[in-house]
Formats: sequence, structure tokens, C-alpha cells
Amino acid sequence: MENNFDREVSVEDFAESFGTTVEDIGQECREIIKQSDFKYRIIKGKERDDVFLSVLKKLETDRQVIGAPERTDQWEKGWNENLQEFLKSGGEIGKLIPKFIRPNQPIRFMGEYIMPSNSNFEHDYFSVFRCWLFTKYFKDFNDIYEFGAGSGFNLVPLAKMYPEKNIYGSDFVPSSPELINQIAKKFNLKIEGMLFDMRHPDESYKIKPGSAVFTAGTMEQLASDFEPFLQYLFKNPFSLCIHSEPIVEEYDENILFDYLAARFHRKRGYTEGLLPRLKELEKEGKIEILKIKRLFFGSLFMEGFTLIIWQPKKI
Repeated sequence: MENNFDREVSVEDFAESFGTTVEDIGQECREIIKQSDFKYRIIKGKERDDVFLSVLKKLETDRQVIGAPERTDQWEKGWNENLQEFLKSGGEIGKLIPKFIRPNQPIRFMGEYIMPSNSNFEHDYFSVFRCWLFTKYFKDFNDIYEFGAGSGFNLVPLAKMYPEKNIYGSDFVPSSPELINQIAKKFNLKIEGMLFDMRHPDESYKIKPGSAVFTAGTMEQLASDFEPFLQYLFKNPFSLCIHSEPIVEEYDENILFDYLAARFHRKRGYTEGLLPRLKELEKEGKIEILKIKRLFFGSLFMEGFTLIIWQPKKI
């Protein structure tokens, strides 16, 4: 198996992926790019066939069901592992990386399977995307809420970027807000962790007027039961909502590469119908969709980073 990493993700590639201009990729993001290894090679021939075969076999054998009751215990256990590792390490930020971000795997990029030179390519690519997203969209908000915050993986860079802002992270299992509050205490950050179930929203948990709300790989876990959360949002005076999620409707299922990702998405039962629902709400005049952009980047089995940005319309 050859290791001729003859390509490299450029600033221009990131801009294309994010649906923006090169000039819009700021200095802080460029520093991450500069410090990371984004060399890769495109997987071809028999090796590509082997990747397709491995995906097909996974489709046959995978038994995970998103939203199943037993998944609650698994999430509690998972975030508790991050919590214990974080505490044991004395507060290493690297211990917050979710276990589902797996190194040393082929990656989906721009319609191809690629093999990165860097084992942490997926994490580093997302770090650039997150830096650009936070820089561009959150600078004018004093209060920012992440729903489904998990390990606090996104909250730490956000709080360090904007130390003056109020940042709130919630999740539906207790180990998550406990970890988030430990992080805030350890690094003296303005982050507050809260227990919140998006499928059964606690309407006493109020979002401050003019706030920004975001989810990252969270709506996917609702198993299409996202309407209670949307209705909860509409009862609060927020100003902007950002989703970075796998959106099955964005795949071209006439292409094998995309067809397999869509099959994997549906086999597990990840959320479907969110984007059509948002488009329906836009037609009803309730929201305005500002951006929809598939990043054409993801893990071996599917792409989890389609960007949707919308705002409620004032009535």
C-alpha cells in the first residue's frame, strides 16, 4: 500500500468546502492550517474497492440504533470516561476529544476516499472549520448556547476565543454538564453546563434575548424526533441558529459513494427530515435560511458536517 501523500488541503480548498472566500479564512484559522498536516492521497484502484467492500460489510453487521433507550447509558458512560480522563490528567484539553472521532482511518473528502498523512486529520479539519464558524458568526453575540454539548469539546475553544461572552452547554445525561462545569472551574472560563433533554425540552430553561444557538452532531442523535426542540426554540427570543450535522438529503444517491453514506445514515436511524422541515418553515414565513452548505468532508461511513444557518422571522 503506497504512502505517497501527493496532495494537501489548501486555504482555497477550505474556503470551497465552507462555501466562502479565501479572504474570509482569518489569521487564527490559517495558524491552525499552518500547524497541522493536511497532506493526503486519493485512494484508487483495488484499495478503493476494498474500502467500498468494508463499508458494505459494516452496513450488514452494524447493530447500533440511534435513539434507542440503551444509548442513554452509553452516552452517560462515554462522557463520564472523558470526565475521569480529564480529571486524572490534571485538565488536558486533548482528553475532551469525543471517542467517536477515530484516527488512522480513510476519510471522505470532495467526493473521494482519501488516506491522510496525519492520523488526526478529521479532528484537525474540524478544528479549522470550527474556528472559521465561530469567528464569522458568533462575534456579535453576548450569549451563546450549545445544545448537545457532550464533553465540552466545542465550548473550550469558543470560550477562549471570546472570554467575555456567556457560554452555555447542555446535554441530556448528567456526566456532560458535570464535565463542562469542571472545565469552566479548571480554566476559569465563562461556561455553564446544564442538564437538558432536547426530545423533552424543559421550558423553564430560558434562552436570553438576542442569543445564538448551535448544535454539532446533535440533531442527528434525536432519531428524527426534532420537532419538540424546534418548538421549544420558537418560544425563546434567540436570534440565530447554526447546525453542523449529517443531512441525508444532501447526498446524491445516484452516485455509489453517496449512496453508501445515505444507507449507513438510514441503517443507524440518524435524524432525517430536518432540512425539509426548515425549508417548510421558511415557506411559512417563520424562519429565514441564511446558508446551506455540505462540506464534502467526513469520516469513513458518512459526512457529519453539513452547515445550516437560519434565523427566526419577527412577526
